[in-house]
Amino acid sequence: MSIIDFIKALFSKPITNIIDNKYYQLRTSPFFLNKQNQEHYLTHGWTIVKDVINQSEIDSFMQTFTEISKLDGFELDKNLLNSGRLFNPEIRKKTQDVINKNAATILPRMFNMDIVDNHTGGAYQVKPPHVNSDLLIHQDSTVIDEENDYCLFIWIPFCDVTMENGPISFLSGSHLWGNTQRSLGVPWQFKNHIETLYKFVDPITIKAGSVLVFDPATIHSSAPNLSKEIRHAITVTVLRKNYQLVYYFRNPELSNDKIEKYYVDETFYYDYDFISKPDERKWKKEVVEYKPFNISTKDLVRLIKQYSPKA
Repeated sequence: MSIIDFIKALFSKPITNIIDNKYYQLRTSPFFLNKQNQEHYLTHGWTIVKDVINQSEIDSFMQTFTEISKLDGFELDKNLLNSGRLFNPEIRKKTQDVINKNAATILPRMFNMDIVDNHTGGAYQVKPPHVNSDLLIHQDSTVIDEENDYCLFIWIPFCDVTMENGPISFLSGSHLWGNTQRSLGVPWQFKNHIETLYKFVDPITIKAGSVLVFDPATIHSSAPNLSKEIRHAITVTVLRKNYQLVYYFRNPELSNDKIEKYYVDETFYYDYDFISKPDERKWKKEVVEYKPFNISTKDLVRLIKQYSPKA
């Protein structure tokens, strides 16, 4: 079913139970040890796990941050910095190494390790104290084939996250809409609806030691850091065992109904620039159907309300 057919079916009759949604069903295979966390995540696209990170782990992340901040290509100015988009492969590798080291002890506190792989990835998310340090509303890039599975991101702050220092805001329920072909190489499907989306997001505050776990498909934004201190955080990816990483690229040379799907591994994230076309000699490519998410503002609002846990 195409996205257009999905939307037509969605509005052809009132939906009173989201459990009939394909993307909900994919996520009922639980990653979380805690049933309440899994249930909150299912309906909201995010959840908070309290008191799970210890100080020694935060210290370990901070030590590596100090190291990478001295390497070529690292530059922190007024904008939020995502270390995964820095071009120096040494920065990316050091980040992956410290994440994999700590994930071995962090992940088993929250997830069923019979299902979840302990080898993961992620990036530093560093927000300087500046009025321009906000992050515009968006969805994160697809990591795996979300037509057939799901994954999670853990967002670990190194300090209390308050309304002052730049909390993340989520549009709950948006992880179930089916926009599964996302990357920096694909124009965002909702770029023409940014003002509307901002009206429906809610900010989340969190204490140091606790974490936000969210779906990369959940629409979110981040307010500017108006405090006097840098707000440090790191993301960790949660993947099912035997995962296959994918990357989508919208090649203008293809017809409008096609998109390139690359099958990659973690080394892809060490040296790819996230702008140019991936190297077909290195990564297996498949041309698949493109799923455009064409929707009017009126129907978008109906979609938001339809999947809102507040409804």
